[in-house]
Amino acid sequence: MSKPRQSTLDPEDKKYLEIPDSEVVLPAAVDSYLRHKLKDQSLKACQSQVAAFADCSKDKYISVVWECRELQQLMKNCLVEYTTSERLIDMKREWVDASKKRIYEKKLQKEAELAASNPTEPTPKQ
Repeated sequence: MSKPRQSTLDPEDKKYLEIPDSEVVLPAAVDSYLRHKLKDQSLKACQSQVAAFADCSKDKYISVVWECRELQQLMKNCLVEYTTSERLIDMKREWVDASKKRIYEKKLQKEAELAASNPTEPTPKQ
């Protein structure tokens, strides 16, 4: 596994947030990943309700519909509470902001490389 990149930015430097959202594309794979991550977080948060429903539904076929209805509703309510579009939007916002930060760092790095490779030339006297 590769090491996480160290940020060259001052933690207080928020200039990267000035980059317009239109410069950041959210690939379909990232959208799918974020949805999957939200689902995993929701299942983890509702673990007790999911486990209770799973235990109730063991060894049952059709009767699970009426015998486990209350537990299913509790599980469903919990999952609905955690799996909201607002949470998904927040996760996407975090990803977009992180992408903006990477774009900004690359821009600063290119500017530094350009400045290092082209030292300022003295201006000709007139």
